[in-house]
Amino acid sequence: MARKKTPFLNVLPETRENALKLVADGKHMRAASLVRKATGVDREAAKEYVEGLKVEVLAQRVPAEVEAQVRALVAEGKPRPAAIHVIRAVGFSLQDGKLYVDAMREGRLPQKDGEGRSPLSERVKAFVSAGDRPSAVALVRAETGMDASEAERFVAALA
Repeated sequence: MARKKTPFLNVLPETRENALKLVADGKHMRAASLVRKATGVDREAAKEYVEGLKVEVLAQRVPAEVEAQVRALVAEGKPRPAAIHVIRAVGFSLQDGKLYVDAMREGRLPQKDGEGRSPLSERVKAFVSAGDRPSAVALVRAETGMDASEAERFVAALA
């Protein structure tokens, strides 16, 4: 069953920041209540919005190299091993690991500002030099939408 998209709510930046802090502290119900009071939306919409904030909080805890490995597993069609990897590598609960991988699969992870993240070509070269060509191809496919043969050619051109 596909998740609903996080609703777009007209939330003031201060309210969003306060709700984000509450979510980071594990106070999801309080965050949803704050969003409901500030926007007038129903409980379900506030809950969906808070879940989107939770995904942001989780994504901040995942190092770039773990994200790349998880993204490669997802691109290979292996969401369960991807969830297990992020759970073990970051210390997420089972529920949070699944939420993170589902968000990645659905394209709901927030974009990082480029900090700590090298260009795709450098990350691909790192996988190839480590002898992990399949992960390099999977990474290219996940980030560019290329099919397998295009991604193989891309990796081969960089190697």
